[in-house]
Amino acid sequence: MKILVAAPTGVSARETHRLMGRGISAFALLLLLQACGNISRQTLWAAQWWNAVFLWGFLTVLVVFIVASIRGRGLTWTSAVLAALVLGGLILWPAAVPPTVPADIGTPWLWAMINVGAVWSAFAFGTVVGCCYTVAVGVVFAVVRTMPQAGSAPLAIAVEDAAFATVLGVIICLTIGILRHAAAKVDATADRAIAQYRDAAAETALSNERLRMDGLLHDSVMTALLTAAHSASARERESSAELAGSAIARLDEQGGSRDGLVPASVIELAARIRFTVTDDHAPVVRIHCDAPANLKLPGPVVRAVFEASTEAVKNALKHSGGGRCDVRITARRTGETIKATVSIKDDGVGFRPEFVSDRRLGIRVSIIGRMRAVGGTAEIHSSTGSETDIRLAWTGAAL
Repeated sequence: MKILVAAPTGVSARETHRLMGRGISAFALLLLLQACGNISRQTLWAAQWWNAVFLWGFLTVLVVFIVASIRGRGLTWTSAVLAALVLGGLILWPAAVPPTVPADIGTPWLWAMINVGAVWSAFAFGTVVGCCYTVAVGVVFAVVRTMPQAGSAPLAIAVEDAAFATVLGVIICLTIGILRHAAAKVDATADRAIAQYRDAAAETALSNERLRMDGLLHDSVMTALLTAAHSASARERESSAELAGSAIARLDEQGGSRDGLVPASVIELAARIRFTVTDDHAPVVRIHCDAPANLKLPGPVVRAVFEASTEAVKNALKHSGGGRCDVRITARRTGETIKATVSIKDDGVGFRPEFVSDRRLGIRVSIIGRMRAVGGTAEIHSSTGSETDIRLAWTGAAL
């Protein structure tokens, strides 16, 4: 059975987890600075074993937590350790400090960390455990506060201080739970939207394929049938037979190809890209093709490269802010292997690919995903203030 809270997987949940960790680090440092006076005064009276574990050990793990909050990893287990140190330190305080200490020794310095201890507990174990921890640490503090080692405060004052800290800690734990729940709902909604987008894209592709098949039936089959119906002479019937044979061959070719996609030459692929992306508006799109005239790619690869290339050009036209976009298509055959590459380069302002959200489907699904689906690759080279170069590549068996 898992005790610690599972690491978040969604985009919003991960970001919320990381931001909360940084906020908790700042909160803990401020409270620790506030307690510096008590720490310097009480360390002289506390036993060495207590200082080694609950002072220096606490400070060491706190530094690790701060580093983890910056990196975004290791926050859960460090939170659990820090929460345990706060509670354990308060419980063992009477055993570590002699009852003959001066009356003005004040409250144990860990009192300043009670609320952040509750936050660490909720962060590591969840909201319910965090609230229970807050109540438990409040009760422990109220008991310890009445002892000589903590200033022998009257019971009413000890209960009042503990109640205030407990209520505040419970509110913070509930806030953490609400933030986590909201982030999880955002991720679930985004995942459903992405799934709907994929379904819509698949439906659109299927509809386009049906239209293409309708066109094939009209252009080839219907033409052959009409020609045969109006054939009067032997020559006309021979021509009708040739048309019918050609139509049957094309249908066989469609049926025998994977997903109904037929191979196409690299030059034809370049022509399709040029026809789709070229218009009269800036930035100027220039298409360059360097490939043998008879070199063909499989149908699924042609579609993937075409759709990824046009999506990359569309992104350049929309977001780059540049005045030029160059598309260079290269393909070579070596023995029984074909290697095809496409470079889409613009002279725009560039961007940081690592800062692009996973939910931006234009890159993750429409470019990278399409190339991976056919065994290809897509690399994005860009940085802020410089040009962007998207490189698509596919290597496979020659046809």
